[in-house]
Amino acid sequence: DNTLQLARLDAPGMALRCDWESAEEIVGAVLARVRRRDQGKRVHARLEPDLPLLWCDALLVSQLLDNLVDNALKYSPADSPVELLVRRTTAGVLLAVRDRGTGVAPAWRERIFQVFQRGHEVPGGGSGVGLAVCKAIAEAHGGSLALRGRTRGGSSFECTLPVREAPAPPGGES
Repeated sequence: DNTLQLARLDAPGMALRCDWESAEEIVGAVLARVRRRDQGKRVHARLEPDLPLLWCDALLVSQLLDNLVDNALKYSPADSPVELLVRRTTAGVLLAVRDRGTGVAPAWRERIFQVFQRGHEVPGGGSGVGLAVCKAIAEAHGGSLALRGRTRGGSSFECTLPVREAPAPPGGES
């Protein structure tokens, strides 16, 4: 699925199905899916209040978050929490998935986003396409995806999406 999605995102003239979306609803849908697989209830969300609406393809942004959360669950200890953080920044809206795993070696922090690259060897692990898809989704939205090591161990995968001015509600001002 990820390989097919990557081919679609790289296709010339590929059009996103964007609409005004609530980050809260996207995260809620991701959490509902993840909690069916996360028997240890390790994934927790923290969302800043009063987030702006996102102009995005909700299915693709959900896929991005699903991939990042799945990786965090796979590559971190079974008893450690995974956090999904959403907040406003000067650059846009930050969607971050943070774990307390072993982290990614500095030499791999850029290569890990390339197709067929994997920073860790995990039995039954993936093909190394998931993070390339996540980066392509972020960039297709005019955003970015970066990896930052955490001070006390682990990784923070940080997607920043731009904020656009939402249209005025119908009927004008009251």
